Amino acid sequence: MGRVTIVSSLVIVAAVIGSITSYQVKPANYAKLVEQQKKFDEAFEKEFYVEHTKYVETGERSERLQEMFEYMRQQPDMFRMEMDDHPLPYLTVECTACRALVTTYLTYRRVLGWDRERIAAQAASTCETLNILTPANCMKIVDKNIDILLYIIDNRPALSAQTMCGIIFQSGTCVLEDPTFLNWSINVPPGGRPITASKTSPNRGAGDFKIIHITDVHYDPHYRTGYNAVCGEPCCCREGQGIPSNPADGAGEWGDYRDCDSPWKAVEDAVRAAARQHPDATYVYYTGDIIDHGVWETTVAGNIVSMTRTYQLFRDVFGTKPVYPVLGNHENNPTNVFAPSYIDRADFSASWLYDFSADQWSSWLPTATQQTIRQGGFYTALVRPGFRIIGMNNNDAYTFNWWILYDPAYLQAQLQWLHDTLLQAEAAGEKVHILAHIPIGAGTSYRTWARQYRRILDRFWDVITAHFHGHTHADEFNVFYSLANPQHAISVGFNAGGTVPFSNYNPNYVVYYVNPQTYQVTDFESWYFNLTEANQNPNRSPIWQQLYSFSRDFQLSNVSPASLDGLVRRFASNPTELHRYWEMKVKRGDPFLAAGCSGDCLLNHLCQIVTNEANDDSKCNALAAIFRNLDDELFNEDK
Repeated sequence: MGRVTIVSSLVIVAAVIGSITSYQVKPANYAKLVEQQKKFDEAFEKEFYVEHTKYVETGERSERLQEMFEYMRQQPDMFRMEMDDHPLPYLTVECTACRALVTTYLTYRRVLGWDRERIAAQAASTCETLNILTPANCMKIVDKNIDILLYIIDNRPALSAQTMCGIIFQSGTCVLEDPTFLNWSINVPPGGRPITASKTSPNRGAGDFKIIHITDVHYDPHYRTGYNAVCGEPCCCREGQGIPSNPADGAGEWGDYRDCDSPWKAVEDAVRAAARQHPDATYVYYTGDIIDHGVWETTVAGNIVSMTRTYQLFRDVFGTKPVYPVLGNHENNPTNVFAPSYIDRADFSASWLYDFSADQWSSWLPTATQQTIRQGGFYTALVRPGFRIIGMNNNDAYTFNWWILYDPAYLQAQLQWLHDTLLQAEAAGEKVHILAHIPIGAGTSYRTWARQYRRILDRFWDVITAHFHGHTHADEFNVFYSLANPQHAISVGFNAGGTVPFSNYNPNYVVYYVNPQTYQVTDFESWYFNLTEANQNPNRSPIWQQLYSFSRDFQLSNVSPASLDGLVRRFASNPTELHRYWEMKVKRGDPFLAAGCSGDCLLNHLCQIVTNEANDDSKCNALAAIFRNLDDELFNEDK
């Protein structure tokens, strides 16, 4: 394919796909567009290798290579968003870039025999060219990850660029096709109560107990008030980034809407506010991410200092009140990377994190949890007779965990443990809350893992009474539907948002009301403060207030899977109500409200509620038919 043809195809595909603003809502001719994009990507991939090899040999970038880099260059707001929120134009470009770059570097390593130093230097140069980080920080982030990636590439010679990019992006032309990564499963024998309808729950009652849910504090020890909040990197407001000439670009006293994490005073204020306002809460859940977004310069020693300080704060503030924590993807070093337990190289292993967590959590968790925490960062604990908590480390199934590329089947072990633990809970007549950092079924949950999890959920839908997540920083919920009977809603995942404002959010935490017999969540409320107002009054503490009481604000009797499934359908036919949910989801962050959300933006948020597995658009399509007044028969989920 010649250059003119390539550029023409690019313009056509980008123009059509560029009109779509949501990651789940696809145009009617999406399959045809993907086929066109595949051809474009294949040609782009080959041409990029040729042009980049010329550059490596001569030191001169051709005009065509400059054009190709320009096409791949990161969007200015890309680092603000979780991958699930990247609109289709972003994902299209990211997939093309992934395939071109990975093919090129695989060839350099496997065919031309480039050594570690040459690969690292060239990768850092590419990072700089694409404006991902500053030159110095590009080298730092490459150095953090290069040895792991080379180990995986060298020991898995059949691993292709298509498979690698299919694992990471799971969308568009980056579709996973390798059976090694698709066809593994765990043992889920039949049994349990049949699913015959959507799951219901009691209404909120006077005897319900309360659980405080805090997540994603993202404490940045390098945060400095007044320092540059528009630094152009993934994480700003940091000491090394200087004081901007324009004071308006400086970091706020209590945090900043821009790409900034939390100063210690804001972390402390949030935890103390939750304890002060809800002294009658029985338990505290913390669903991960203590460490900041300065991923290019994290260290084991630095992470230990930040985590120790944060866990001690929880002990000081909540005293003897039990806290149930799980790990976030930022807790390890390098970020996101959780090796199989049998990988014993000290520079690859996460055992330091698991041992540290077992020690830190020992004041809250029973001694019996030590073995599995030290093994893989997960545990189960009997909270009271009839009520059990399972704390998962599902960061291993995060698509940016490189070790999935090495051995996807290593994820079976924790899932099988989950199944077996639930089987024992069922036999003992216990109900279970599951805590996990990354929302289960999100687009960044490895697709095969999510499918196996759904099999477990189908089997134990009557045992699992709720899920609790973090990671996205959005105050949201997800409805889980039966894999075997997709018309039935069987569980709910609640996400507490985050106390960090990164990015554009107001800080918040959530409080749940739980029935003491069924251990189902009957209602929940969110508490937040407005960051603009707090920073305008830097010498006093922020004013925390209720963002919503969910049942009251949406006129619901309860928040059961059945009830929330009905609410989702209401949202589809009532954009005003859906918009109110969106305002609560983004926690009325001033930049979000200023930008607004309507049309496909709202539909995207609606689809996120009901998506249980990457690329499973069946529920989204059904809601889109209602939202757009289309014929429901076009989106028959049984087809």
